[in-house]
Amino acid sequence: MKFLLLCLLFLIHGVGTAGCEGDFKTIAEIQGVGDTSPLLDQTVTVRAVVSGVFVDSGELDGFFVQSLQPDNNPNTSEGLFIYTRQWQPAVAVGDEVSVSGLVSEQHGLTQLRAVSHITQCGQHSTLPEASVIELPLDDLNLETLENMRVAVRDAVVTDVYQYLKFGEITVSSERLFSTTSLVAPGPAVEPLAASQRRDQLVVDDGRLQAYARPFAVGHDGQSPVSADNPMRSGYTVSVEGILHYAFGQFKIQPTASISLKPQSNFRSFQPDRPEGDLTVATFNMENWFTDLNDGPERCGTIIGMGCRGAFSDSEQQRQLQKLVAVIQQLDASIIGLQELQNNPRDSLNQLVDALNQAAQKQQWAYVDAGQLGQDVIKVGLIYQPQQVMPVGPYAVLSRDTVADFEDHRNRVVLAQTFQHLASETLLTVASLHLKSKGCRDAQGAEMAQDDGQGCYNPTRTRAARQIVRWMEQDPTGMGAEIRMIVGDFNSYQMEDPIQVFEQGGYVNLAREFLGVENWTTSYRGKVGSLDYIMANNAALAQAAGITQWHINADEIRDFGYSMTPLEGPIQRPDNFYRVSPFSSSDHDPVMAGFYMSKHDDETLSQKKPR
Repeated sequence: MKFLLLCLLFLIHGVGTAGCEGDFKTIAEIQGVGDTSPLLDQTVTVRAVVSGVFVDSGELDGFFVQSLQPDNNPNTSEGLFIYTRQWQPAVAVGDEVSVSGLVSEQHGLTQLRAVSHITQCGQHSTLPEASVIELPLDDLNLETLENMRVAVRDAVVTDVYQYLKFGEITVSSERLFSTTSLVAPGPAVEPLAASQRRDQLVVDDGRLQAYARPFAVGHDGQSPVSADNPMRSGYTVSVEGILHYAFGQFKIQPTASISLKPQSNFRSFQPDRPEGDLTVATFNMENWFTDLNDGPERCGTIIGMGCRGAFSDSEQQRQLQKLVAVIQQLDASIIGLQELQNNPRDSLNQLVDALNQAAQKQQWAYVDAGQLGQDVIKVGLIYQPQQVMPVGPYAVLSRDTVADFEDHRNRVVLAQTFQHLASETLLTVASLHLKSKGCRDAQGAEMAQDDGQGCYNPTRTRAARQIVRWMEQDPTGMGAEIRMIVGDFNSYQMEDPIQVFEQGGYVNLAREFLGVENWTTSYRGKVGSLDYIMANNAALAQAAGITQWHINADEIRDFGYSMTPLEGPIQRPDNFYRVSPFSSSDHDPVMAGFYMSKHDDETLSQKKPR
């Protein structure tokens, strides 16, 4: 029987009468113009329309209402959260209700709790229009939209780190880059960082439970996320929902399915191969260890160093399959590798054996440099003997060869001269891995200086100067004019170490060919390059292009090789793993192409976006 025809009031919860007529407070009066309600701890009754319902188990423990007659004051919100954790009221979006409860602030969110009455007063097929949030926010105070219907149109997904666990993505107006990818360290960093903070907004999934089932949707917009149905940074998304505040952040809680455009950043199952008759790549493999990370501290060259990487034989096999998938598709002539277990041969032996087994021929070989320094990880060089061959001895930069080189922080540098077989050209490639930005044990000048470069910047900068000098001295003694330095520099492209290499005669090929907006890693919603192929002028003259294969930086980390439970008893589903290049590491590989044989100089120069 229709309540409009019979003028009945249906009491949903509570005892007594909280009717649809009477002395109501407006939501604007409850919200006020400040961060805290002026009616805090007072019992009030409001009449408004239900705009979002999140009362099921594991959700937000309540529902949202919004004024039907706003006060037209842009400084007050017209939305309110009704906290109903102890029961699940039978309300639906579009219901007009009167609600009595106590005004409270829950971690900054204005709400009604201790609800005594909810009375249905009508039904509306049309809700208040959603306020469109334009990113970046500029002068908009989101407090004025708290608990209200909002929408974001065609935003870019910039962070998926919390998507699997909490169903959260961060969206922005465009890709965001680490500050020192774009500006020099120093005074320009904070203004850029401040503008980026205004260009980030979290989209949630309306649930509080970690790893809630079913998982949030993947790129098809319907099915739960998986290794084959990912959510990636770079997707374009539109969403409509309620602007909620929790855990110190404003978040949109969707009231309808989010609209995704995955075509804005489809996966590439093969790298965009640069031209040329020789290719050089670099790839940080994120701890490829042949000894298991199962407790005993037996790795490295010093007793008591813990192992990293896989925890079991099964995990190790899964990790190896992913690494092989990456290297097979790169198919580069020479690859500098980082984060191999620092043992005499096993880590490289097992990797190269797996590569050759996958190729069903002896396609790959490695520079046998043994253990390098005393770190638990080392760098390496692998190559294809059908394309290049090592010439002369390898060389290492360590404290044994240069007394003040800090190989207890930076990894030992490995260099080898190769001959390109088709052209008989010599080239020297050095693989490095500089000290990370992590701040463990950092003191004095090695601590972060609030200039955007993180900790241990002096260590990395000193190493850069030493490596430039070392390469100038022709460490392999083979007289190769073409020289390249590749690897994980742990420095964004405007930072001091990269400037040292550039001032020393090396060119960042990614910036040369791709421009300033290039990346190989992602951290807290901002991308940037830590992995480089640096070429001297002789190498630059032969360079034909470069690609950064985004198989990791844009991906969800949980789709890697790990088999450990997600949390407590929550097991990792089988469809989280695929033998594919994606989520194989925390760094993207980089590959550059070179013309070592005769080429048209004019055509080659036209390829460079100078």
